[in-house]
Amino acid sequence: MKKIQIFSISLGFLIVFLLGLGANVLFFNDESIEVYANNNMETIVIDAGHGGYDVGCIALDGTQEKDITLDIALSTGELLEETGYNVVYTRTSDNVSWPEDNKEYLQSRIDIAEDADANYYISIHINSSDYNDGASGYETYVDFNDDEMVEMAESIHAQLKLLNYAQDRGVVDTNETPLYVVSNNSIPALLLEVGFITDTNDFNYMVNNGDDLAQAIANGIMNSIETEEISKEV
Repeated sequence: MKKIQIFSISLGFLIVFLLGLGANVLFFNDESIEVYANNNMETIVIDAGHGGYDVGCIALDGTQEKDITLDIALSTGELLEETGYNVVYTRTSDNVSWPEDNKEYLQSRIDIAEDADANYYISIHINSSDYNDGASGYETYVDFNDDEMVEMAESIHAQLKLLNYAQDRGVVDTNETPLYVVSNNSIPALLLEVGFITDTNDFNYMVNNGDDLAQAIANGIMNSIETEEISKEV
């Protein structure tokens, strides 16, 4: 019995020591389910586009972009958190305290990421167009000089494509189409437009299948990070 106690104490000290070094520690519970403890995971900022007084684009039935993006953003963040990533949200409700000056308002979102010393900044938005021009699909804006973020955007698109809900409009270079939260961000960033609120099929899918979109976005992010980490180890 004493030997067992000594072993348990020693194991406890070993685990604490390894965690202190930022190591991945593998535990086994009574049902032999593997549980990982990692205190050195990346910090990902999830930015739900618009919010508060800024409603974003509006559907024919009055649904506002800010509400759809918030639902998808929170679900995406929850999935990342469940996997062990540190997640910071620019907002978790419709109550915001940002200034109504557009530049200051967007900078406030960036400040959240920079204050968190985040590794990645993912902004989720919804597109709009004239209702009669047939525009639909998802697209992502990213700085083409940032290879890692381009790969993450492509990874997210690969997952969205599996849902088969809309056309892939591709990845767009913010050096040609500047967007403040990407172009002025010191944190590696991308802005994803998950669909067109003005397209009936896109709109219905975004409203009714937000969890599927969140899973695809989370999978794309995680696959990209894991691929990047493997390439660094080789």
